[in-house]
Amino acid sequence: MAYTHDGKKPVNAKNDPIDPDGTDWVFFHYDDWLRDGETITSHESLIAGGTIVTDSTYLGTMTADDGIEYLQTYGIEISVTEGATSVTLTHRVSTSTVGAVDLGRTDIDRSVIIPVRTL
Repeated sequence: MAYTHDGKKPVNAKNDPIDPDGTDWVFFHYDDWLRDGETITSHESLIAGGTIVTDSTYLGTMTADDGIEYLQTYGIEISVTEGATSVTLTHRVSTSTVGAVDLGRTDIDRSVIIPVRTL
């Protein structure tokens, strides 16, 4: 399921919990956020309540379950720390722009809070 991040507070993925015993991928896309001529120059992931299994990886184009195609997609594979009730995952990017003055942005965070499924 896709969630829209407003850039003001973390997204709460309350309807999509993560299994405490497995790993899962979380995807971030920047199609609507990047300005014309702007590119992501660095990206990293930060986590609380879990472990990063595969760090931020550029995936390019990806089609979601609802058929929507996203072009600027990054993925992070995570697992849950034992005893955690939620995982907070942050994707941090910096950008640059073309032109006489680089109007890129530095260390912009997008976070998601994922509840841990209790059985």
